[in-house]
Amino acid sequence: MDPATVERAVREGRSLAGEDLSGLDLSGLDLSGADLRGANLRGAVLIRARLVGADLRDADLREADLRYADLRDADLRGAKLHRANLSGSIRIGAKVRKWALKKAWIASPDPVSVHEL
Repeated sequence: MDPATVERAVREGRSLAGEDLSGLDLSGLDLSGADLRGANLRGAVLIRARLVGADLRDADLREADLRYADLRDADLRGAKLHRANLSGSIRIGAKVRKWALKKAWIASPDPVSVHEL
């Protein structure tokens, strides 16, 4: 699947649950509200991507680059974020529980707020 197809699927409200999106460059795309449950986003580049309200439960985001991504109100429960780069990302209202952050980079110049559910 290519980035244009991913963005079109999200815009049309189609689920991407369980899809293999590993290594794709999705930088700057608007994926707000996307159903990405259990999707393989390992090594994906999501710099400045909009993932507002996206469902990323149990998604594989290992080694993903989420710098400056907008994750407001995203559901990250159970997401694997080993070695992911979340620096500068907006995580206000993001839902987290049992997310795996081993060696993840989460530095941010702004205060962040997440909901532990």
